[in-house]
Amino acid sequence: MDWIFDHLQIFVFVLIGIGSLVKTVLESKANAERESEARDINPRKLTGPDKSYRKTIKANIPPKSVKQAAAPPIREIGYEEAAAIETARALKHQHDLAERLRQIRENKATTSGGAAATRARISSHGAIKQMPSPPLSVRARLRDPAELRRAF
Repeated sequence: MDWIFDHLQIFVFVLIGIGSLVKTVLESKANAERESEARDINPRKLTGPDKSYRKTIKANIPPKSVKQAAAPPIREIGYEEAAAIETARALKHQHDLAERLRQIRENKATTSGGAAATRARISSHGAIKQMPSPPLSVRARLRDPAELRRAF
């Protein structure tokens, strides 16, 4: 027991090696069983149609009465009809998106004033403001915060 604690790393590596060997043996047995089952399948069953998906479900459905109307039969659509329906949906979606974009642009033009107003706002921000003429008296200069800053 002392040897195990003295050489714990070696003991762990040996346990891991034994575990991996057991795992590979079990996996190989499982693969062999699957292959043997695949070979045992009757080739005639493979060539014929598979009807295993056609299981009938028995439910507690009351029989149809004479007064109940039969549901209309479901019509299968062809590839061309399906493609036409999908194309119509895509065109309607594009039309809706174009209408939304038009409304957004119209709303932006009315709220922000358009490109001309934006250019005017930008140019006014950069314009130099007209400075009022400096007051002549010392008392008036001391009342102006900008003059006080300039003085310090």
